[in-house]
Amino acid sequence: MGLAVDMYAMESIPRPIEGDLEGRKVTRIAAGHTHAAAVTSNGELFTWGMNMTHEPKLESTLLHTKIVDVACGQNYTLASDVEGRVYSLGKGKTGVLGLASTKATAYPILVEGIPDTERVVSMSCGWAHVACVTEPKEI
Repeated sequence: MGLAVDMYAMESIPRPIEGDLEGRKVTRIAAGHTHAAAVTSNGELFTWGMNMTHEPKLESTLLHTKIVDVACGQNYTLASDVEGRVYSLGKGKTGVLGLASTKATAYPILVEGIPDTERVVSMSCGWAHVACVTEPKEI
């Protein structure tokens, strides 16, 4: 006989998030079906949940760029940087990651299908779809 613990049980009152995100200023936050993501004022992306990590984890592969926005769908995340480029990670069902595949990725990958003349200014994620608003880049 063992002890079962529900790691995703709802808290009766809100409590601060601990770990690597502690002490940082969060500027954007998004929640998906079983995970969440946050962007800090320094442009860092943190993700947690989806049975991978219970505390926020810094997405270190994006330290080369300043992330400014984040959106979460069902088991996937999109993040955009200050230049309007989009990165995706998670489960790629139905092609939601924009990577010409339905495979999953555990780390953010640049979405290359957005024309170089456009920048993403807004993103929204659903269960099996993504929508982005773009505008022409200033030259």
